[in-house]
Amino acid sequence: MTPPSLDRDTAAARLRAMRDSLDELDALRDATSSRLRDEPLTRAAAERLIQVVVDLAVDVNGHVAVSASGAAPATGRDSFIAAAAVGAIDGELAERLAPSAGLRNVLVHRYTDIRTDLVAAAIPGVLDGFAEYARQMADWLARQG
Repeated sequence: MTPPSLDRDTAAARLRAMRDSLDELDALRDATSSRLRDEPLTRAAAERLIQVVVDLAVDVNGHVAVSASGAAPATGRDSFIAAAAVGAIDGELAERLAPSAGLRNVLVHRYTDIRTDLVAAAIPGVLDGFAEYARQMADWLARQG
């Protein structure tokens, strides 16, 4: 069976949505654990924006991997490695961002009580890492013809 072709427009739209979410999250770059604990709406916004950013990346990664290799990543974490394997993002970035899929799962499924210190600490890394992800992925998409 032939893998589906790359839909650059859909991937680009997801990257735009990611950048929009990152712009919103940037207002919380310096949020502290105590602020997130004391302001439930701020905490909910931070958690949701992190989740949306990671979900968008996993969606793009999966689409890119399937269209380039014919194989779908088994997990969100694997999707970052798969994106690097096809050359869409560099390996170091993939390794750095792959654990974000686990954070996303904790936020969505609330496996445990979510520690506000971990959310506060994650925000700058999400902002910086996924801004670089969006840049690398957009560059790769542009090179795909």
